[in-house]
Amino acid sequence: MIKDVIIDIKGIQGIDDESDTIEFTTDGRFGIKDGEFFISYDEGQMLEESLEVKTSIFIKPDSVVLQRNGAIKSRMVIEKGVRNTCFYSTPHGNMVLGIYGDSVDYDLSEKGGSLKMSYNIDSNLKLVSRNEVSIKIREI
Repeated sequence: MIKDVIIDIKGIQGIDDESDTIEFTTDGRFGIKDGEFFISYDEGQMLEESLEVKTSIFIKPDSVVLQRNGAIKSRMVIEKGVRNTCFYSTPHGNMVLGIYGDSVDYDLSEKGGSLKMSYNIDSNLKLVSRNEVSIKIREI
């Protein structure tokens, strides 16, 4: 059953000794879809340009698939110890990125819970950023 929830997201992105933290709370949908936990929310409201971007996250036992549709399109697969490639499309251009998963941990039930993941992004095998994302889901 998919239901309305409140989603708290904290993302830390950095390289070398510099980092940026983004935190926001939004409403969204959460539940079990095709045997996997599923989270969706509108990410466009927090982007500077107010673009329409729908984010969907599918949580599998050993990986997370983060998919964006709208003004930004991408499908990132985050698996611990595995490098996957991702085609990333924005209004400013397209690129292919490497996504190397450091960790994926979650504690979810039908009522909500938490998801934490860390991964590195590279372009042409050159490190672009180290990323940590924490997501908490709670019932309305």
